[in-house]
Amino acid sequence: MWCAYNHGMLLVVNPAAAGGRVGRQWPAIRARLRSVGLDAPEVLTEAPGHATVLAAGAVGRGERLVVAAGGDGTICEVVQGLQDAGGATLGVLPLGTGNDAARTLGVPLRLEAAARALLEGATRRVDLIRAGDRVVLNAIGIGLLGAINVNAARIKVVRGISAYLAAAAGTLFSYRCPEITLTDGRFDFHGRMTILAIHNGVTTGGGFRLTPAAVPDDGLLDACLVAETGVPGRLARLVAGVRGTLGKRSGSYELRFSTLELGTATRLPCHFDGNPSHVEPPGMRFTVLAMAQEVVVPAP
Repeated sequence: MWCAYNHGMLLVVNPAAAGGRVGRQWPAIRARLRSVGLDAPEVLTEAPGHATVLAAGAVGRGERLVVAAGGDGTICEVVQGLQDAGGATLGVLPLGTGNDAARTLGVPLRLEAAARALLEGATRRVDLIRAGDRVVLNAIGIGLLGAINVNAARIKVVRGISAYLAAAAGTLFSYRCPEITLTDGRFDFHGRMTILAIHNGVTTGGGFRLTPAAVPDDGLLDACLVAETGVPGRLARLVAGVRGTLGKRSGSYELRFSTLELGTATRLPCHFDGNPSHVEPPGMRFTVLAMAQEVVVPAP
């Protein structure tokens, strides 16, 4: 389906994206957008979760296209708002550190190319992940990757990938594998877990290929479960994640499902597309929302 949105577009801009670089460079970014013909109203987020409120409000005012200008977390928040308010088309200007959601959607990572897609591109529909009462576009990380993400969010001296690496160094040693139950109706697991990655797309964290077979519009979700590992094994698993071979290591399980039930007696650190959070006892259900979100992508 072809589209050309010249009206009814709103940019939801996260100035804190990419470690605050988006806010510092926004006048220059806006000028680059206008140089290719994209001159749309904008609103800046003020706190975590604000993009959800702004996106829902835009739908309520009749906006046809709401553009998330930021990283994966911003896109996730905007999608939440669109879904809460009854739906609208999602546009993406990938301005984050990892930009994994843009890769999943097929949105160009170069700003001018992404802007041209918003003006001249096509639309496609993709699946979403429902996690409890939340929706997620690309990836959920529970366990070790969730703990790294939560700890990175607490680091104030450095931001972006530097914060992630600093948090990873300490978390690899301090993380304790929790006991969980997991079932998709065919696969059952009861034991201690290092990593549970639940994905709609292939990558997370700017290039960790945890579910290399994932397809964002096949009506199914993909997951990689890594059972308990010691400290030396954790580093090896992170390396395997970059290489796309994590699911092939001993103690790893690759799943494809429409519904997944996670049970836990303890609070589990997690992230929803990079936004730090927790899974509270007694657990959480994850289900696919097939073809639930329309998004603008480059024309074929």
